[in-house]
Amino acid sequence: MKTIVTFLLSFFSLFFQSQETVKDITRNLKTDNALLDTTYRKISGDTVSLRKLLTLSEKNRNGTAQSFFLNKLGVFYRDKSKYSDAFNLHQKALKIAKSNDNLEQIIISENLLGVVFRRKDEIIPAIEHHQKALELAESIKNPNETILRNVAISCNSLGNVYLTMNHLDDALQYFQRSLKIEKKINNKLGLAINYQNIGGIFEKKNDLETALKNYKQSLFYNEKINSEIGRLICNNSIGTVYLKQNNLAKAEKYILPTIPKAEAIEDNFYISLSYINTGWLYLLQSNPKAKSTILKGLNIAEKNDFISSKIDAYELLSQLYQQEKNSDSALKYYKIYATEKEKFNNQSTLRSISELKNKYLLEKRKNEINELKTAKEEMMIKMNSNKVVFSVLLLLFIIGGIFYYFISRQKQLRQERKMLLMEQDLIRLQMNPHFIFNALNSIKSFIVKNDTQNSVFYLNKFARIFRNILTGIQQKETTLKQELENIENYLSIENMRFGGSIFYKIEVDETVDSESVKVPAFLLQVFVENAIWHGLALKKGDKILMVKISKIQNNRLFIEIIDNGIGRKKSQEINSANSNRKESQGLIISERRLENFYAKEYSLKILDLTDEEKNATGTSVQLEIPQ
Repeated sequence: MKTIVTFLLSFFSLFFQSQETVKDITRNLKTDNALLDTTYRKISGDTVSLRKLLTLSEKNRNGTAQSFFLNKLGVFYRDKSKYSDAFNLHQKALKIAKSNDNLEQIIISENLLGVVFRRKDEIIPAIEHHQKALELAESIKNPNETILRNVAISCNSLGNVYLTMNHLDDALQYFQRSLKIEKKINNKLGLAINYQNIGGIFEKKNDLETALKNYKQSLFYNEKINSEIGRLICNNSIGTVYLKQNNLAKAEKYILPTIPKAEAIEDNFYISLSYINTGWLYLLQSNPKAKSTILKGLNIAEKNDFISSKIDAYELLSQLYQQEKNSDSALKYYKIYATEKEKFNNQSTLRSISELKNKYLLEKRKNEINELKTAKEEMMIKMNSNKVVFSVLLLLFIIGGIFYYFISRQKQLRQERKMLLMEQDLIRLQMNPHFIFNALNSIKSFIVKNDTQNSVFYLNKFARIFRNILTGIQQKETTLKQELENIENYLSIENMRFGGSIFYKIEVDETVDSESVKVPAFLLQVFVENAIWHGLALKKGDKILMVKISKIQNNRLFIEIIDNGIGRKKSQEINSANSNRKESQGLIISERRLENFYAKEYSLKILDLTDEEKNATGTSVQLEIPQ
C-alpha cells in the first residue's frame, strides 16, 4: 500500500511539473520544437498526459505546442495501426502550423503524414508528402538539427517507397543520403533505421551476406538505444535472410520470439509480419502449424489493408497447398497473389511515381535557377556593361541547358514507358491460358497414372517456365544461355502435349559464349512458339524443329529457327482470325523490341521453304545480332 501511495504522489508531482513547464514554454519559447521534444520525449506513449498538455497549449494559444502534441498523438495511433485517427491528428497539426507560418512544424507534419500513407502502402500520397517536406527543408539555408533530421526522414521514407516499388538504385541513393545526415548529427535511431533499410535493398538484390551485415549493424544501434520495436524489425529481417539461406536453426532463433514481442508493442503491422514470417519458417520445417500461423497473419493484414503483407501471405499459402498436393487451393492463392502484386506494381502507379520524381527534380532546378538569378542580379549592379552582357548570355546558356536536360529526360522516360509496355504485352502473350491448362491437364494424366518420375520432371519444367516469366517482368534482358534454357523447357512441355512426336534440337557453335551474350528476354521463344502452333501442330507425320546458333563475320551471331511444318500460307488459311492476330502481334512486338535493343544493328528474315515443285516444306526464321 505504501508503494502505491508513493507511486501516485510521484506521478501527480511529475504531471503538475509538466503543466508548469508547458506554461513556461507557451509564455517564453513559442517556436522551440527541439525543447518540446527534449522535455516530453518520455511521455510519448501516455495519451492522457498528451491530451492534457494539448488542452493547456490551446488555452495558451501556442501553435507550436499544439502542432507538437497533435503529432505526438498521431504517432501513437499510427503505431497502433489506427491510421484514420493518426491522419486526422497530423492533418490538424499541419493546418495549425500553416496558420502560424511555422515552417519547422509544417515540415514535420508533412513527413508524418507521408509515413501514415507509406504504412498503408498508399504510394502516391506518401511520395507527395515526403517530397513536399524535403523541398521545404532544403529551402532553408542554415538548417538546425531538427530540420536536418527531417531531411533525413524524408530521404529515408522516399527510399522506402522506392524499395517497395523495387526501384533499388533510387532507394539506395536516398538511404545513403539519409545515413550521411544521421552520422553528422549522431542520431543512433536514424542510423539503425537506415542500416536496416539498406539491408533490405541488398536482400532484394539477393546479396544476402551484405544484407545480413547491414541488418546486424542496425541491431547494434537498436541495442544501444534499447529500442524494442527496432529489435523486433531486425530480428524479422535477419530471420528471413537465414530462411533464404536455408539455415533454419538460426532463422528459428530470431523469428520465433517475434510474435509475443510484436503483440506486446500492439502494432498490427509488425504483428502481421511476425505471424507471416513464423508461418514461412514452419512451412520450411514442414510444421503443421504453418497454415494456421500464415492465416492469422493474413487475417490481420486484410483487416488493416497491409498490401505487401497480404501479397507475401498469399504466396506462402500457394506454396503450402502445393506442398500438400492440393492443386486447386494452390492455384487459387497463386492467382490472388499474382493479381494483388500486379495491382500493386501497375503501370499507372509506376508512371505517377516517375512524374512525381520529375516534378521534384524540376522544382529543385527552378529553385536553383531562381537562386542563380538573384546572384546574377547582385553581381550585375557591380559590373560594367560588358560584364552585364556576359552574365546575361551565361544565364541564358544555363537555362537553355536545363530545359534541354528536361526535354531529353522526358523523351527518355517516354521511351522507357514504351519499352515497359512492350515487355508487359510480351509477358501477357507468354502466359497463354490454353498452354497453361493444356500443360496442367497433361501433367495431371501422369499423376492419375501414378507416373511419379514424369510428373515431377514436367512439373519442374512447368515451374521453371513460370518462374522465368515472372522474373522476366522485372528484367529487360537475359543471357543467351538462359534464353535457350527457357526454350528447352518450353519445348519439353509442348512435346509432352504432342505425345513426343516433335523431334527438336538446339545446336550452339562452340565458338559462341552463350553466357556473355545478352538478348531481350523471351525473344527467341516467340519464334519457336509460332513454329509449333502455326507450322508443326497441323502437320501429319514427322515434326522437326531445329535451333542453330553460330558466329559469323564482324563478330555477329546468326540464329536460325527451322521447322518442317505446313508453311505460313497454309497456316493462315486454316487458323482463325484470332490466332493470326496473336501471331502477328507477337512478331510485331518482337521486331519493336529488337529495334529498341539493337537499334539498326540487327537483321530479321522469315523465309518460306519449298521443294522443287514449290510445295511448302516449312519455315526458316533467320536473325543476325551483334555479339
